Amino acid sequence: RLAEAGMGQDVEDGTSDCWAVCADIVSLLGKGLMHSDAAIGNACSRAIVIAFSYEGQDAPNLNKKLFDAVAVALDKMNASLKKFASIDHADANRAESLIQASGLLLAASTSGAGSSNASEKDGIVGLGGARLQLVDSLFGILGSAVYKKDDELSLAVGEALVKYADAFGQGEWSSTGSGAEWPKGPYDAEFAFSLPPHVHILYTLFERELKSSNPMKKNSCAPVMLAIVGHASRLCIDTIFSQRAMIQEVIKFMVRFQNNFIHLLSHPKATQLTRECCCRGIAALRGLSTAISTPATETESLNSRLLKAFCETSNYGGSAMIETEAQARERRDGEASNFDATTSAEVGGTSGLSEAALGAYREMASAAVSCDRPDVLYSLMML
Repeated sequence: RLAEAGMGQDVEDGTSDCWAVCADIVSLLGKGLMHSDAAIGNACSRAIVIAFSYEGQDAPNLNKKLFDAVAVALDKMNASLKKFASIDHADANRAESLIQASGLLLAASTSGAGSSNASEKDGIVGLGGARLQLVDSLFGILGSAVYKKDDELSLAVGEALVKYADAFGQGEWSSTGSGAEWPKGPYDAEFAFSLPPHVHILYTLFERELKSSNPMKKNSCAPVMLAIVGHASRLCIDTIFSQRAMIQEVIKFMVRFQNNFIHLLSHPKATQLTRECCCRGIAALRGLSTAISTPATETESLNSRLLKAFCETSNYGGSAMIETEAQARERRDGEASNFDATTSAEVGGTSGLSEAALGAYREMASAAVSCDRPDVLYSLMML
């Protein structure tokens, strides 16, 4: 692995040449990501996954001799994602491999996020700038041409963004926007780039992606939110991790997560994957609120909003555009074999439910609402 935990990196003990060779290898792997041969491109991305993998929750400090090489790899990764997400070269398999490598590369380079090096002075993007550009490209996958070929890519994007956001557990960030109030009005890219990773992804998700007028873009946000909330809920089982910066930020925005999940769940053009992610995300929020021992009033507020949403929403099974799980598979297979980027059916969905089963589900949900039993409602959402 190319990440090391020690900070004594300037000692001349004969390893300097070794790190120089490693830097050359990392640069070459980055340059090979765009290769026209899919086997070579995938091999390079998988090699990056192996080289920058690490155990534990916090990413180790990257050796300073690798900063420039990693910046090159990040820049090439950014260009590769844009290429294989575009209409002309949309390739779901290549994109998935690149997304996985992107998450690990972003996490492993966290220690050098604020570094300034000679390459930036020469007009070449440095490590910090390359990281921000790659994160923007990951968000660009959502609702893109390659997403139309495989909507489950949004799950991979969510996992990659979680690695980027939670690579550093606790401490003070040097970012100028750390802890600042979000500006009102349209999305501010300059402000977003000044934020620490765990705030950066939430600001971009809530203020830009979820406010998009494109239904496909909004649908693709549900798996990303599920990845974020699910990660926080899983870690909070152990109190050691409950004070991590990302976990605290997710807790801060629990209400906003729930409101967006409910909105997407009842949207007439929500796909089967979107609805399934929303149901699991809402359940994960309840688990998170229980794990962190939130005040009873806050937990009750989460429950009451969910109950109210089910009382007022009449879209469960009422849409003419319902998509079953079988129809979702058929749509993905059809789009994969005969991809047309100019036309795509925007359909809603409930996971594999017949009209009779859907009617029974609505009746059970109504009974849970009438009895004021949010625990039953949460259980129904996991069916």
